Amino acid sequence: MNLDEFFDAAEADQQARQERLKDLALHLLSTSTMKDDDEGLTDEIIETEPTPHRWREIFERLQLNQLRAIDLPNWSQTEFTKSYKKHGVNN
Repeated sequence: MNLDEFFDAAEADQQARQERLKDLALHLLSTSTMKDDDEGLTDEIIETEPTPHRWREIFERLQLNQLRAIDLPNWSQTEFTKSYKKHGVNN
């Protein structure tokens, strides 16, 4: 492996890491109390390349605002049955 190949591989790893961070941040945002009013956080995550310090701030904020199980919508038995039939184990 020459130096160009090494640096290309390192750059690809860095890009993949950024994409994984973005995916995780967007997932946490979708399960947080901020999902309806994120104050531009979605755009920042998607359109920019946050610094490691900014990633830490984003993840701390998202972790502090996660929905509790009691905050999640409560499915009725009918909704549960429909979902199970659609996504159940036997499909």
